[in-house]
Amino acid sequence: MKIELFISKDRVPYIVEEIGADRIIVENHDGDQDLIKFELNSQIDLLYLFHAGIRYGSNSMAKALTRPVF
Repeated sequence: MKIELFISKDRVPYIVEEIGADRIIVENHDGDQDLIKFELNSQIDLLYLFHAGIRYGSNSMAKALTRPVF
């Protein structure tokens, strides 16, 4: 099944890393979003998308919740 999603530009690298750069096409859509296209081969690909979202959220919240120790 072909999947096309509009995703925030800052999340795209996480998805590309999880799915694989050889399987995904990224197209510029507008200032804030990219269009990603890939073939959904199995249900595990959905798990990869989920993991990409978890890693993005974890990394962005780590930056927000940590402060430098002096």
